[in-house]
Formats: sequence, C-alpha cells, structure tokens
Amino acid sequence: MTEIIEARRAAVVRNEGEYRLVTNQAVPAGTLLFTLDGELTATPTRYTVQLGERQHVDLPAGCPLEEVLDRYSWRFMNHACEPAAVIRDRSVLSLRPIPAWAEITFHYASTEYDMAEPFECRCGSERCDGVVQGFRYLTPARRAALRPLLSPYLLAVLDGRLAEPVGA
Repeated sequence: MTEIIEARRAAVVRNEGEYRLVTNQAVPAGTLLFTLDGELTATPTRYTVQLGERQHVDLPAGCPLEEVLDRYSWRFMNHACEPAAVIRDRSVLSLRPIPAWAEITFHYASTEYDMAEPFECRCGSERCDGVVQGFRYLTPARRAALRPLLSPYLLAVLDGRLAEPVGA
C-alpha cells in the first residue's frame, strides 16, 4: 500500500532533453515523498546515493527505463543548494511546502562525501556552492550550515564521531 501512495507524490518529467523529478500534487513540509528503493553497493557512481561510509543505493543491473521511471524515480532527483527535500536514511522528506509540479531537489553534499563526478552547479541560488564535489570539499563554515540537511553518516563525520575517510 505504501508504494501506491508514494508513487502518487512524484513523477518524472522530461523537458528539453533533461529529466526532472517533480511532485504531482502539493505537499506540506515534512511529508514523506518516497523511499530510495534499490540495491546496496560499496561502489559510488554518478547516479548512486550514499547512505553510509561504504554504502550506496543504486539501481539493479539491467533495469529497463520503464521500471526506472516508475520504481526508481529517485534517480532523477537533481541537486540544489537550497533544496526542496532532505534524505533521511532511505526516506525522502519535503523540507518546506512544495507546490504541485515543482521540482524535488536535494543537496548532493548532504549525502555524498566525495562525488564520483563533480559538476558546476546551475541552481541559481544566492548561496550556490559553485562546483559540487561532495562534503569532503566544503569549508568548515559551509559544513556547519548544512547540518540540518546532513545524512546521519555525514553528521557523525561533522561531529567527530566518525573519522573522515582516508584517501577517499
């Protein structure tokens, strides 16, 4: 039953050759939008989401596009320096009210210690980080500012409860 409810909250749209994940209904702040379904792997890629020090969620090998669009739509969640959502373990929650058909974004450095493929951010925010490389490359001030968005793993790194990976 949960999958059916979650499926109604997000949709993948394609515009000018780019995929985006959007809400298909207005949602209040704190709403569970969906969960990150997929296989666990130790190997990060451009498309995985980091859940722990050596744990990433990914699509199953050979997954057809139709299944990716329906079951693994989280794969199309883009980055924003002022995101609409936050990831808590495998749950994706709205940070603020999101109107219908607005994009669901998260801050990549809130989950990724070291990005597999860094990129130039195009979010347009006044607080834009510029090049998104991962938590590892953020200044201490920026790390602290992202505290409310950080995954439990990166929060443990920030608080010194977990050592930063060596040679990451």
